[in-house]
Amino acid sequence: MAQSEELPKGSAEAKHADATLQDLSHPEKTTTGRDAALDIVNAQGGVQRDKELERRLLRKIDLHIMPLICIVYFLQYIDKTAISYGSVTGLLDSTHLHGNQFNWVASIFFFGQLAFEFPTIRLIQLFPLAKYVAVNVTIWGAVLACLAACKDYGSLLACRFILGAAEAAIVPAWVIFTSQWYTKEEQAFRVGIWFSMCGVAQMFGGYFAYGVANHVGGDVHAALKGWQIIFLFLGLLTALIGISFLFVMPDSPASAGFLKEDEKALHIERIRHNEQGIGSRTFKWEQFREALVDPMTWLYAFWVFAANIPNSIATSFGNILVKGMGYTSKESLLLVTPLGAYEIVALVGLTYIAMKTNQRLYACIAGHIPAIVGAILMATTDKAPALVGYYLSGGVPIGWTTILGLQASNVAGSTKKVTVACIGTIAYTVGNIISPQTFQAKDAPRYLPAKISIVIIYFLITVDLAIMRWVFLRRNKKRNQEKEQRGEDYTVELNHEFQDKTDLQNREFRYAL
Repeated sequence: MAQSEELPKGSAEAKHADATLQDLSHPEKTTTGRDAALDIVNAQGGVQRDKELERRLLRKIDLHIMPLICIVYFLQYIDKTAISYGSVTGLLDSTHLHGNQFNWVASIFFFGQLAFEFPTIRLIQLFPLAKYVAVNVTIWGAVLACLAACKDYGSLLACRFILGAAEAAIVPAWVIFTSQWYTKEEQAFRVGIWFSMCGVAQMFGGYFAYGVANHVGGDVHAALKGWQIIFLFLGLLTALIGISFLFVMPDSPASAGFLKEDEKALHIERIRHNEQGIGSRTFKWEQFREALVDPMTWLYAFWVFAANIPNSIATSFGNILVKGMGYTSKESLLLVTPLGAYEIVALVGLTYIAMKTNQRLYACIAGHIPAIVGAILMATTDKAPALVGYYLSGGVPIGWTTILGLQASNVAGSTKKVTVACIGTIAYTVGNIISPQTFQAKDAPRYLPAKISIVIIYFLITVDLAIMRWVFLRRNKKRNQEKEQRGEDYTVELNHEFQDKTDLQNREFRYAL
């Protein structure tokens, strides 16, 4: 059994540990720039590892953390796609949209997200993570509810821009939460679970919008239009969850009220081999610069950018695209829901396989192949075959979960991790800004140019995944050779895992594949 080194009584280290124990609720406020995990290790002293205790601890973490991050991610997706449900429940007529104006209402969300992404890099480290997220969630819920009061194109643009700014913190924050709470081996499956909430939202949103359209759409005397009810309900629900998140979600394992002090120390030992601790709130310019010059940052970013150019087929243009296959508006509300079901099966199934085989990128590539076939079907067929192709495109998000999981486990250094995640989110926003513009009004109802571009993009992002795996293999092999060449002279620094080093600085770091 592994055991941490005991601190000599009366030593400077022991005195520091005693002081730290007095304020374990906020140990991440270290001013030295080291990781908060080191304070817990020093304060607790030796920790005895026990597989049964760790298994119970993991179950406890799952029960407290996963429901919270899943619920918020579910709302993040359904709130973003609510504009699509509005498009077939009266929004276009009520706000007098015409031509490509709806495209810009869809795109402006991502301009807001893009504008606020760089400030988010600093704010996520400056403020307690969960509290910062909770404030953002509450704001976006309030803004979504305000969309129900929009009367014209300009007011829709303004609200959607603010909505995007409020959601800018979600993906970077979720990457950090995952790396704080789970080991490398556990991360891929957990990312698959919370990201599968997109599929759940796709299903729930379609049925919810269909119910609203049936019960409100035909009532000319209704006080509110169908699209207004959708925005009000989802917005108020999100604001309520945001307030709850403020009081329930811990900022990090160091401040988790549901963990005892010995459980916190055991958790730190459990994730020690992640080689990245639980985070530091000190911004480090050298890590920021490293993130910008590391080729992996841009391989991640390319996948996210390219894969999100076709994203409108599942979000703002999903219902319109299905209508173009030969179905009615109401039918489209129901027919988009199997896309969500397939996405859930693909995400949870493939990430589970990735966890069991330790082969994330191979599992991801396997999920992309049916999506390529589906894109070809959408471009070359109509009605049922095209609809099947539409559903098969639900396998592409496995790539997004893989990228998020790799950013959690393969990017070390607090500042570098946040920077890489934010660059990825910027790529995501740019891809989504472009996405609605590929569906030009002049190409309706088949939108053939957009569908052809989807086939090409799905092929390119699959090649990108193969390149990522080659880079990781090459780096791991080089570090293993360095270790072998030094032989018996090779020594490992005590607690090097908690020095807040980057994956390039820490030569003990090995990349997950």
